[in-house]
Amino acid sequence: MGISKTDCRLLFYSGTVGVDFKNTLTLGRQNLYASIKDIQSCIEKYKSGKLALAQVQFTDEFCEPLFKILGAEHIDSIDYSAYQNATLIHDLNFPVPENYKNRYSCVVDGGTIEHIFNFPVAVRNCMEMLAPDGHYIGITPANNQMGHGFYQFSPELYFRIFSEDNGFRIKKMFVTLPAGDEVWYEVADPKSVKSRGTIINSYPLSLMFIAEKIAVMPVFSTAPQQSDYSFAWNTFESLEKKNVSQSGGYTKYLYRKLLPVRVRTIFRNIHDIFRKEKVDTKELGTINPEHFRKTEI
Repeated sequence: MGISKTDCRLLFYSGTVGVDFKNTLTLGRQNLYASIKDIQSCIEKYKSGKLALAQVQFTDEFCEPLFKILGAEHIDSIDYSAYQNATLIHDLNFPVPENYKNRYSCVVDGGTIEHIFNFPVAVRNCMEMLAPDGHYIGITPANNQMGHGFYQFSPELYFRIFSEDNGFRIKKMFVTLPAGDEVWYEVADPKSVKSRGTIINSYPLSLMFIAEKIAVMPVFSTAPQQSDYSFAWNTFESLEKKNVSQSGGYTKYLYRKLLPVRVRTIFRNIHDIFRKEKVDTKELGTINPEHFRKTEI
């Protein structure tokens, strides 16, 4: 768990898109791996810091001074154990106390949640601890880091979790190389692109995102479902109920009603071959640029 040079850039960038670090909670105490030079570079580039380097003191290996530069007036850390002197001792496998909820302007996961077995409970805790208009910043393994923690995560998971159904919206999502090669790709929601965003590559990747709490709502009152399966189920239901409007119009309704699944699959594969663009990248391998767009932050 720790803030690298790349993570540092995301934190300062977050300040430019409305993240308020005034009352910050980190999952575990975060070690600081970014150098003083890296931090100064971010201060100059993003202009989102509230304090100068000279106004804080880096007295140990942890990142609280960094968050003070970002504008934190109060910083808590939550952990299972007191071994690193976290301010809150709680096992995130289990629900947090009521007095922890709606409390923080920012919750930062700098690489903790993949180590927690009961992930749905842990992420719900984080969502509930945020105050309205607060932000969750997630930095977590995506590809080729098996063995680092219990889990590696996909963009679709977080798009479905941090959705309006649960009182959230994703502001930005990126994949990048955690080694600090400064290459960033913005990630599209598979639901909007209407296909799975997959990556097969040879490098370890980090998934990074910023989510905003837009309403206080019951979290996971309905279980998140993968978007392509939801679409398939809705299509099946529209055909069963002869619901033309649910099918997306009369032409699509007839197409799905009259053509066998095998024929539709052949047509879809042909469409993908000729219409779906594929780009070979050094960092991500072969990608569909509809899902992953190279960008700068």
